[in-house]
Amino acid sequence: MTEANKFPADQMDGIAKGFPGRIGFYVKDLCTGLTYEYNADEPLPTASVCKVAVMIELFRQHEVGESSLSARHRVRDNISRHGTGALSLMKDQPELSVYDLCRMMMGVSDNVATDMLIGLLTPDAINGTMQVMGYHNTRTTMPLGVWHYLMKGIVEEPSLELDEKILDGSLTDGPGDKDLPFASDLRNNVASARDLCDIMEKIESREMISATACEEMIAMMKVVRNPNRIRQYLRPEIQAARKTGGSGRIKADTGIVYLPNGPVVIAGLATADDRDQGTLGMEAIGQISRLVYEVLSPDSIVD
Repeated sequence: MTEANKFPADQMDGIAKGFPGRIGFYVKDLCTGLTYEYNADEPLPTASVCKVAVMIELFRQHEVGESSLSARHRVRDNISRHGTGALSLMKDQPELSVYDLCRMMMGVSDNVATDMLIGLLTPDAINGTMQVMGYHNTRTTMPLGVWHYLMKGIVEEPSLELDEKILDGSLTDGPGDKDLPFASDLRNNVASARDLCDIMEKIESREMISATACEEMIAMMKVVRNPNRIRQYLRPEIQAARKTGGSGRIKADTGIVYLPNGPVVIAGLATADDRDQGTLGMEAIGQISRLVYEVLSPDSIVD
């Protein structure tokens, strides 16, 4: 590897150090083995990137016969409609397969689908699998409804009634630990950049659960189209299989980017010190990713 083909670590470190908060980043070119890392082992808040662990556990349970992708479940009324997705609009308790719930969770980041799957799989099973696989800094400990409620200190079980009170402002902040959703704490929904890149590498090499499961997971993640974070400076025709996450001052992204000269796995997680600085996390992840592409495939960049 010549000096010209190395990542500009000083520039990349400078972007990370200039970010007003905590940031973790890891990248690996799967063709050459070239890597860059910054704070890659700290468990950082994931927002919707936590859905990657849910997806893996679902396919693991399906593979060993503990659950079925074809099983069907109705959308319950006693589940929070907070956040992203389409199922929050449904009023007649639609029935969906577990497979379609996973597709909605990954493709459009549907929080209702996510919380249904977390309830079916259980956080203990999801986190147990992460631990056994060696991902000691990755945890999906609570449903997204619970996680969003805790940001307001609300510790009651999520419900449509409480959703409405939050939306109309009639429910004041509660006594719960409002700092936990932003903490580098294994009681929170967190992941390290290194863990996420190893997961993506195993999915791309068809070594996660099974080759068939990997094909399905890649297809689900290719639906994500957000033109920001690790995609911010990529030409639109460059494919990627990824999962984004964001809530206020938390911004995150991880995935496989299919550059013309081969795939690269990337993970960036940023939590700003202040909510008003949240977009700076998105920009920092984008800028560091841009420097990656400048080395590996400069023709893939668009300004």
